[in-house]
Amino acid sequence: MKLFEFIRLYGNQLSAISAVLAFLFGVYKYLEERRESHYWKEFEVFHKLVKELVEPSGENRTLYIDRQAAIIFELRNFKRYYPYSLRMLIGLHSRWSAVPDRFSRLLEELNLTIQFLESQGQRPPSAAIPTIQDSQKGLGSD
Repeated sequence: MKLFEFIRLYGNQLSAISAVLAFLFGVYKYLEERRESHYWKEFEVFHKLVKELVEPSGENRTLYIDRQAAIIFELRNFKRYYPYSLRMLIGLHSRWSAVPDRFSRLLEELNLTIQFLESQGQRPPSAAIPTIQDSQKGLGSD
């Protein structure tokens, strides 16, 4: 009997609390689904950009330098991928700088993006991976 008395006395408040809890749960589920959707969209876009950067597409299989430079710049927008982006860009810098008198605009954009990523506190986890400064020191010693 005391339960019925409690419900009779506080029924309106219990209904309001239940409605608020249901609303908050709905908001939580919406935000959680949105976060997960954003995660996978970012994953797809990042991997598409990386593929377009290193692998030309289309019939003639050539990739324009301006497009590659734009992709390199866009990698700055993927904070979750900063460590990988830094390692990849350093590797591309090593490979592309080995070809004399080519890729100068790409190397410039690579340098700027690598410096940006390093300024964000990202460093390659392995000492075996050279930084831009290390590779430039090696080029000047010849």
